[in-house]
Amino acid sequence: MRKIYAFLAAALMSVSVFAAKDVVPSDAVLAEYYNAGDVCVCFYVPAEIACNDIVLTGSFNGWTTTLDDCVACEKIENYDGWYVASFTPEAEPDAAKGIQAKPIMKGGDGKFSWDYQVGAATVIRGGVQVVAGGQSALEIDLINYGTDAPNVFTIESWKNNPCTAVYHDYTFVVISDGCDGLAVPFIVGGFTNNWKFQEMTINQELTVKEGAPVYTYSARLAEETGYQIVSGLRDPKTAGIDSTAMPGWNDDSYLQVLIDGNWVRIPGESEDNLLTHENTTITFDLRYDTIRWARCDGQVAERVIVGLNAPAGAPEGIEIIGSFDGWTGAEMVKNPETGWFIHYEVMAKPNAEFKFRSAIGESADEKWATQIEYYDAENDEWKIFGDKDCKKLIFKELWVQDTWKGEPVKLIELDFSNPELYRWTGAEQGIENVVLTEKAQKVVVDGVIYIVRDNKMFNLQGVQVR
Repeated sequence: MRKIYAFLAAALMSVSVFAAKDVVPSDAVLAEYYNAGDVCVCFYVPAEIACNDIVLTGSFNGWTTTLDDCVACEKIENYDGWYVASFTPEAEPDAAKGIQAKPIMKGGDGKFSWDYQVGAATVIRGGVQVVAGGQSALEIDLINYGTDAPNVFTIESWKNNPCTAVYHDYTFVVISDGCDGLAVPFIVGGFTNNWKFQEMTINQELTVKEGAPVYTYSARLAEETGYQIVSGLRDPKTAGIDSTAMPGWNDDSYLQVLIDGNWVRIPGESEDNLLTHENTTITFDLRYDTIRWARCDGQVAERVIVGLNAPAGAPEGIEIIGSFDGWTGAEMVKNPETGWFIHYEVMAKPNAEFKFRSAIGESADEKWATQIEYYDAENDEWKIFGDKDCKKLIFKELWVQDTWKGEPVKLIELDFSNPELYRWTGAEQGIENVVLTEKAQKVVVDGVIYIVRDNKMFNLQGVQVR
């Protein structure tokens, strides 16, 4: 509730005068907006650059970029264009340093953005200084503070004017198997809490569709907003676990594009990393040899057609899955004439690991329960590809050149149909999965097939029966 004398003082002034920035609210008026000992900031904003709510942040709150933790700037009654904010310092400020603060206008998306901080200001009275601030903007230095000296100034401009900004729904897309799935894209800009790195989210649907990890970030942002795409890096020993290292502002964190034989950082430093209306979906596809993560080894993924002649008794659907797609998995298509399973346009680097598993199941555990295993004659046992101390399926460069859709590709064909060497994991095994080696023989007793090994008899499920 405002005190009576403040209301009377305001009532004595004409309404037409209240709209002028030259008529500064008196100390008596401002005293109604803060308590003794608080810091008081009062400023005027012309109507043409005051279209959204304004908040105050600064050294008093750790320069927070969370709107709820900023100080709301309240419009002063009967003084059009005038705002006031007050706060209680957590500790007595250093007299030599004073308190630094900045009014920030919310963007059209209702979010905090350093793009909309003070660009120019003029001191009217109080212990205010206008000094050069971060990112080519200004800081309001409150040398004196408290009830004895309300800080009063006018805002002449914002670094960028939110009132003239045009907003669109932007989507950033990064398609990457870079660093064998260990490079994790981040986005950073004035819209990510004061240029803090924001990890992009993997899009499962697009990942399955593209056959490679697809990360996205969507937000309503203003044209001319600056941004960068950088990468964190997972520890290869703990890949798949939440072990992502935050990116840094170092050159090897950035994407690079090949221009005239030279690798150049993208997006660029200034003009070519600003959002425009013409391009609201911005895609960086690392599967080709013209774009890469600088921090990786420079290897690029190649377009590969994978064919699989699966062991008998295959599940109704088979997935190919590996480090090339962040171990997400993509279902293969069965050729009804040949019986081979084919997956087109796998994008993989040399030495990327992969497996085959069932595509049937509600969960990953259900799918992983059915994999292809091979017979290890040396140890006389069945092993699963990729398990510890087992063989791995690895994309090599010894592929036959072929073309697909008029583009050069590599072709890899894997024939796992030999029942003596390959079969599916799981309880149910068919007659075709019997292994015949020097150490194992097939026998038939009363029409039932058994395996004899080391003078012991086993059924096809691997259970010893004699």
